[in-house]
Amino acid sequence: MKRTFLLLACVSTLLLAACTSESQLPNPTGKGTIRAINAIPGAPEIGFLIEEFSLGGVVYKASSAPEEYDDFSYDFGFQILNPGDNAFTRVATETLKVEADRDHIFLLTGDASAPTVTVWNGDVRTFVAADTVLEARFSHASTTLGAVDVYFDAPGTVLGTNPPVATLSFGEIAPAADYETGPYVLTVTDAGDLDTVHFSSDEAELLPRFAHVITIFDGDENDVSPIHVRSMTAVGNPFIFTAADSPPQIRFIHGASTLETVDVYDDDVLTSLVFGGLDFKGTTGYLDTLTEARTFYFTPANSIATTLFEQQISAPAQGTFADVYVIGDTDAWNGIRFIPDRQRVSNAFRLRSYPAAFNHQVYDVYLTDRDVPLAEDDTAVLFNVGYGFVAPTITLGAGEFDLYIAVPGEKTVIAGPYPIDAVLGELAELLIVDTVDPATAEIVDITAP
Repeated sequence: MKRTFLLLACVSTLLLAACTSESQLPNPTGKGTIRAINAIPGAPEIGFLIEEFSLGGVVYKASSAPEEYDDFSYDFGFQILNPGDNAFTRVATETLKVEADRDHIFLLTGDASAPTVTVWNGDVRTFVAADTVLEARFSHASTTLGAVDVYFDAPGTVLGTNPPVATLSFGEIAPAADYETGPYVLTVTDAGDLDTVHFSSDEAELLPRFAHVITIFDGDENDVSPIHVRSMTAVGNPFIFTAADSPPQIRFIHGASTLETVDVYDDDVLTSLVFGGLDFKGTTGYLDTLTEARTFYFTPANSIATTLFEQQISAPAQGTFADVYVIGDTDAWNGIRFIPDRQRVSNAFRLRSYPAAFNHQVYDVYLTDRDVPLAEDDTAVLFNVGYGFVAPTITLGAGEFDLYIAVPGEKTVIAGPYPIDAVLGELAELLIVDTVDPATAEIVDITAP
């Protein structure tokens, strides 16, 4: 026992000596900030790491939250998770020496499976309470545009009155400049060509006493405009510039089996027809609408003698999409508005569905390989999907599958097999509706272009 105690005492003494000796690590002279921007159209969420420590995931058009680190050299990693894999796939590694009082932005472009990494560097800006300005750096990450001029003018300014604030090629960022607080209109044109306007914003008022990185992206399936522009600040809060010429769009989907074919109006005197002849299991396609809350009126097709029901729909944002699902039982119909996630990703097939079958308030979802019947030992991919709420998105690799809907906790089939042809980079939207047999349901494809 005494020998053991003596040995432990010696070990403790050595550890104490090691801990109190002078460190061999260099001393930092300050901190810099780092963040990443995913500018790869169709990319999945990309994980951002510093020395294998996760800094979060970054979806397309977004930035990770800025983080401060000592001014040392680090390995920064980027990874994706492919459907069906249990481990992430590393797609890029970049070594960077963080500089004190500098802002480092990793821009990811190209292919998500092997991205090109560009590093934008700038000074970390500090403000005082009395400042009335904002700092802006304009950058170009649109793969569909060539060189562009960026204008940032007060509302009402004739385009070209002032010179562009930046002329940019793909992958470039302009030097920082200060702007007084106030509303601005941002316009993107071909370089040297005022007549070719690719984007013109509504009036936008950016936060003062913040450093803004304003980036031009390609729009994706969630954007009405083909160009998307957003600002990201040093605290990570994004501001999206809305395109002045891209009104919101709305789609009505008829999922109520007890409701006849209807016409849709947006005025109480029934003179403003939005869509005529919306039948059960049908959709209107996306229609231009307003950014104001409105009441829609549903009448029998080709008749204004009565209103079957009316529904107030809250306003979608400018340049975005909204889906309104018409559901319910006899004389208790209503329209439920959801903002759809229509984005396609390059490494996966995405499957969205909406449960509108009143007779099946809850169900489980199964997937099997094509032509393989549902078996007792199969596990559901979604449990307890509830009526009236968009089901969680299912993400698949490429392949041919059959989809089944079953009674919760059982293998009693309500609907299916429904064939799913999973193609990477594609998305399918399904509507689950009642049939004349209350024990079954029908699966309907409502995929929008």
